[in-house]
Amino acid sequence: MKQLSFFLLIIPLLTYSQNRNEKYHNGAFNNNIDFFAMAKVQNKTNSNYLPGIKGSPYLYNTWNNCKIYPSDSKPNFSIPCNYNVYADQFEIKVGDDLYILNPESVKSLIVDQKTFIPYKGPNGGEFIELLGSNKKIRLIRIYKAKIMSVQTSTLGLHESKLNIASKDYFLTNDGELVKLPKSKSKIFDILNLTNAQKKTFKNYNLKKTDQLITIMNSI
Repeated sequence: MKQLSFFLLIIPLLTYSQNRNEKYHNGAFNNNIDFFAMAKVQNKTNSNYLPGIKGSPYLYNTWNNCKIYPSDSKPNFSIPCNYNVYADQFEIKVGDDLYILNPESVKSLIVDQKTFIPYKGPNGGEFIELLGSNKKIRLIRIYKAKIMSVQTSTLGLHESKLNIASKDYFLTNDGELVKLPKSKSKIFDILNLTNAQKKTFKNYNLKKTDQLITIMNSI
């Protein structure tokens, strides 16, 4: 009976703590809405956003907490977010409303153990995933969404479907975007490895991102 009374007491306290925490994070955004938000998202459902198209424009199936590090001296905070790959924008959720996150207001953000940074380059895009970096070069991933025509189970019929894919690149300090080569020797040349370093890493499988990052961290 005492245990039951304890749980009945602690549940409202936990609920209050969660609600208070959510209000704090939402307040951090609301108090600086002109800084963080570019616009309010009007079409919040896929049927309105991409009528007749199957698939979601978002990278994640659910809205996960995103830790945002502002580009100025404002403190970092967490808020539900998702990456709209088709529109090349991060969107943040405040209550029932969605807002487009202003890339210029963000230094970096972390969601689902992935780090994203704002980027504007020749291929467009507002955010890229940062996989690894050193003083000379960064390894990044760029996501793209394309509408494709695919054959259905009914013979002769096709449907439009949204497909999300990604490609990895090197990004130099001067802003040059270099597509990740398939050749190990070319990757070594881009990383400017010495002969001794090439010998050390010759057995590494560079198709595995973690092994490539290990090399980058070692030079």
